[in-house]
Parts: sequence; structure tokens; C-alpha cells
Amino acid sequence: MGPFQYMSVISNDRRAQPPPVRPLPAALRWFHWGTVCLLALLFGLAWTFDWLGPSPSGATLVEVHRSFGILLFAVVCARLIWRATHRIDPLPRQSPLWERLLASGVQASLYLALLAMPAIGWLGSALSGDVVRFFGLPLPDLVGMDEDMSDRLFDLHETLGWTILALVALHVLGALRHQFVKRDGLLTRMRPW
Repeated sequence: MGPFQYMSVISNDRRAQPPPVRPLPAALRWFHWGTVCLLALLFGLAWTFDWLGPSPSGATLVEVHRSFGILLFAVVCARLIWRATHRIDPLPRQSPLWERLLASGVQASLYLALLAMPAIGWLGSALSGDVVRFFGLPLPDLVGMDEDMSDRLFDLHETLGWTILALVALHVLGALRHQFVKRDGLLTRMRPW
């Protein structure tokens, strides 16, 4: 083989590989990883105050949980506004239709659950007669006390929590499938750096 034949082989190998996947815009990646951190904190707080039971420490953690839950609601709203006003690259066309539909469905369900869960938690807290505070600042009391409705909303709040964990697991499994099975570099779209 002459020296030019090697160049031809290298050139052909490069054409066979899919084009590199570009990272998503930095703002979207910050929203994504900020949401992940807030969720981890919120679940950690919930499991801890549940484990502690009724106590001064547990009550303090509930207050902190409420504040970060309201912050999560605000972050998700800002994220949705950002998504509505900015275009991002779609999933590659080589992904099968079922995969693109599943990814879109999981993402839409996550957004919906991430908006509903803190709103329901806030409403459930208000209906229980508690003053809901955002990092110490009392929020307006918009509803009267209704313990039965509060209990039902907290049951729904917990169900949504488990639903979010299941959706996150599906999301992570999809990302790992792209990274280690398909090896298409799609995971680099959301890298934090």
C-alpha cells in the first residue's frame, strides 16, 4: 500500500462515523443539573423528616423542604419559558420513532409532575393550617383549613414523588442506553461542563 492509500482508508473511516453531537445550550444544561440537585435535596429532606417523625428537627426540615419545593417550581417554570423561547437540536433522526416518542413522553411527564408536585405540596400544607414560608418569608394564605383534603393532597404528593423517581429512572436508562449500547454520543448533549 502506498502512502495515499492509507489516507483513503482514514478518510473513509471518518465518513462512516456519525457527526459529533453538539452540547445543548449552557442555560438548558444549568436548568437540567439544577433541577437534578434540587430533586436530590428534596427527596433527601423528605425521607429524613419522615424518618425523624414529629420533632423540632423534623419540623425544621419540613420548612426547608417547602422552601426548596417552591424554588423547584420556580426553576421548572423558568426552564419551560426558556424552552418555549429557544430552539434546540432535536434527537438524531437515526433514533427510531418509538425511541423519540418515548423520550418526548417521559420528558413531558417529568415537566408536568415537577410542576404538580410542589404546587400540590404547597396547597396541602396551606389546607393543613400551616403558614407556608419561602426561606422564612410567609406566603399569602389563599385557602381555608381542610384536613381531609390536605391528607388526600399529601397522598397525591407522595405518589407523584414515586412517579418522578420512576420517570427519572427511565430517563437515566435511556441516557445510559445511548452512551453504552448505541454509542452515539448523545449523552454529551447534557454534560455539565
